[in-house]
Amino acid sequence: MKKIFSLLFIMSMSLVFVKANNVVLSNIALNGQNTANDFTLVNFNISWENSWRTNTNENNYDGAWIFVKFRKKNASVWQHATMNYVSPGTAAACGHTQPSGSQIRTASDGKGVWMNRASVGSGTNNWTGAKLRWNYGVDGVLDNDSVEVRVFALEMVYVTPGAFNLGSGGSEYYHFRDGAVDTYFPINSENAITCGNAAGNLWTSSNGTYWFNGTLPAAWPKGYNAFWVMKYEISQQQYVDFLNCIDYNKYLNRNPYSSSYTSGAHPNLSALNPERAIGYISGLDVLAMLDWAALRPLTELEFEKACRGGNQLPIADEYAWGNTSITPLSVPTNAGTATETWAIGNCNYSSSVNTQIRCGALATSTSDRTSSGATYYGIMEMSGNVHEWAITGYDTEGRSFTGTHGDGYLSPAGEANALNWPSNSGSGMGLHGGGFGNTAGYMCISDRSSASYNTIPKNSINIGGRGGRTAE
Repeated sequence: MKKIFSLLFIMSMSLVFVKANNVVLSNIALNGQNTANDFTLVNFNISWENSWRTNTNENNYDGAWIFVKFRKKNASVWQHATMNYVSPGTAAACGHTQPSGSQIRTASDGKGVWMNRASVGSGTNNWTGAKLRWNYGVDGVLDNDSVEVRVFALEMVYVTPGAFNLGSGGSEYYHFRDGAVDTYFPINSENAITCGNAAGNLWTSSNGTYWFNGTLPAAWPKGYNAFWVMKYEISQQQYVDFLNCIDYNKYLNRNPYSSSYTSGAHPNLSALNPERAIGYISGLDVLAMLDWAALRPLTELEFEKACRGGNQLPIADEYAWGNTSITPLSVPTNAGTATETWAIGNCNYSSSVNTQIRCGALATSTSDRTSSGATYYGIMEMSGNVHEWAITGYDTEGRSFTGTHGDGYLSPAGEANALNWPSNSGSGMGLHGGGFGNTAGYMCISDRSSASYNTIPKNSINIGGRGGRTAE
């Protein structure tokens, strides 16, 4: 029998190390090596704030998407670790250890695990002694290899399955509607949708382009099935962590404006304002990061579902918090720091702030959905702060998307290479949710002013993003 892994050193890194949620990973270690079956256990403690699980109203919960990267001694390339999966993916079946009060489930592709509350409750999670079974033999690691591991945790929100409505019957540019009458359009399944200006077809408002014709295929995610969404927009720290874990040639293609948000040199970059949402990232940058994290982009239908909620009657021109009350931010405390808060306002729009704010800065112990700017499911900043990239149903490349997940690896050029994702052709994506510097209309859930990649800047200080994953 060969020796247990020799660990060069272990780094604790959180993909969402923002003070809004304060994800902290600690005491990371490898033990319990089984050389007969080529696995070992990744041990860690994890905590984060503002967690919940409810069985009323929205009936959902938050959680963390946890994945592991590793590299061998003297290697510069970080690889994605494969977690053990045995149907139905529960901790016991897969050989994981879940702390009391938590629930761990492995994704069927083994690219990571979900961890969330096991029962109804709210507050801070503080779980110790978690263990994940890593099948290192599958990843080409030998029993006596020396390895370094990094564990990442990304806060997510579970969006429940079920029907919902697109559009609001309001004045939003290019909003979704029924083909015969300008009212909201129901999504009752994941079946293919016929698009056009006939009654019962999905259509768009007549005040511009982005007409919908043809068919949205059955495989194109429409939001009826359950899915997970990042609770916060991608932060500077998240994106810097991603850059530091890819090789130099890939990094050169993924950081066109890195001096705006980083200091230092690759692969030891530091974020200038770690907790702020990232700007200056293109759709291809977002896709690359999501592929690396084994996530996927949202479609524009999923974006509306995540904001409005299931079985909710739309309100004309509503924002992500479910009404038409909007106030720009003013009177900051500790702006640009980990404790940034705002005394006035519920949305970062217009030119009152003129920069990104801290992810989750408006959520406090006393805030409600309107004052915090939260969606029906508790997702933050889906109206305002930065525009967010989503897969469009407008063009052929967007409609080719089938909801495949990233595999943790990029092309040699640093591009996402997941099957049927948009590529360098410059189509297939659009922006939603509005950003700082925009007027209030861009913040509306159903606004599609920038629904096509070809008509908007590829990089701008108020363009960022978030991702998700299909629930299992």
